[in-house]
Amino acid sequence: MNPENQRRTVLVVDDEPAIRELLKLHLANGGYHVLLAEDAVVGGRMLLERRPDLLIIDAHLPYLSGIDFVATLIADQSLPAMPVVFITGREELSARAHALADECLVKPFLATELLAVIERLLGRNRFPSAAALRAGAAPRAA
Repeated sequence: MNPENQRRTVLVVDDEPAIRELLKLHLANGGYHVLLAEDAVVGGRMLLERRPDLLIIDAHLPYLSGIDFVATLIADQSLPAMPVVFITGREELSARAHALADECLVKPFLATELLAVIERLLGRNRFPSAAALRAGAAPRAA
């Protein structure tokens, strides 16, 4: 466990309770503080209230897809940039998800793979997210 991670907060948005809990277990064991949300509406509220350091979101959510949610976040210049990791069980969504986020992992994936991605992304969180740069957005203060 990296002691530096204890100060880092990760928001996990997934509609499957078992996936949320499994991710929470692995992330907490990695030293992260973990917030959980079951959909984009709850995730959006938590994002505004808690200002996590990184967002992990399912690309396919009910009501508002993770892809549409992240596209909205990128367009909102009032929000600070943050790394985004999509997770999806649907290979056909991975290309679009990867175009919007810093990383996209297709289920099933190893916990060690996810933790390595998070470590890499949080190591450069002072810069605009790759998704924001690909979308042509102006850099935002972190």
